[in-house]
Amino acid sequence: MRFQGKIKAWKDDKGFGFVAPNGGGAEVFLHISAFAARHKRPRVGDLVTYEVSDVEPNRPKATNALFVSGPKSQPMSSSSPVLSLLLSAAALTFAGYITFVWLSNSGTTLQASVYKVFFAQSALHNEREFQCTPQKTYCSEMTSCSEAFFHQERCGGTRMDGDNDGIPCERQWCD
Repeated sequence: MRFQGKIKAWKDDKGFGFVAPNGGGAEVFLHISAFAARHKRPRVGDLVTYEVSDVEPNRPKATNALFVSGPKSQPMSSSSPVLSLLLSAAALTFAGYITFVWLSNSGTTLQASVYKVFFAQSALHNEREFQCTPQKTYCSEMTSCSEAFFHQERCGGTRMDGDNDGIPCERQWCD
């Protein structure tokens, strides 16, 4: 038969204590070895269930002890799950965008994809400043990293990515 009680006294250095049964009556001796699953240390005030062994008369001993789940902690404020969800969605969106840029540019490294997202997108959106001209195919003909990215991504026929990692003019402009 299982009983329930609260740990009334516990000597951690000795590994034993006493349980006060919920229904009243004599305190029951409780040794650390009575817990099959030792996932936490017993403390005064913990609720436990147990069986009683009457090996010694007038000295009940707890066996097969288990911790009873305590009261649930207070829930986090309602904004925390929403904020967590928004941050997770933003991180997933960013990771998806990086993956999209990476996969849409075959032969491009992940480093180049991240570089494009952070540093070169302004060049790709600012088409008024740059124009495709057949004379501009080498890094020496560019004036900035943004212009090199623009020509590589929009104009084609350039010879600015010697190591084929997706980042043009690494030695001159995009280091």
